[in-house]
Amino acid sequence: MPDPPIPDTLRRFLMTGALTVPHVEAILQLRATPDQAWDAKELARRLYLRPEVVGGLLSDLHGMGVVEPDTGRPDSVRYFPATADLAELIEQLALAYTKHLGAVARLIHSVEGRKAHAFADAFRFKKEP
Repeated sequence: MPDPPIPDTLRRFLMTGALTVPHVEAILQLRATPDQAWDAKELARRLYLRPEVVGGLLSDLHGMGVVEPDTGRPDSVRYFPATADLAELIEQLALAYTKHLGAVARLIHSVEGRKAHAFADAFRFKKEP
């Protein structure tokens, strides 16, 4: 059975390889609570990940413009997409992840798999002609 359709803009966004499933889970949690400030420790408990891992995710999301530092709480962030286009992409992501979780996860993992193969190929010994 073919994968359900994912909007082309979202597909391109996911194909950049910038997001992993934990990134998506973090984005969706932050999106669901836009008025709440989150630090890595709090979000780690919600996502069942180590705070160090979530700290890296939050750093990535800040670099992507998904979150901004919270002015009232040091070391915390709030969901605040930097552009309307990014906010729309995240809305598409939320809808697709809710309705077509398998297709979104397969797309993310296919990108991760290609990156892993490319990395492994760098260490492959080749005979010279």
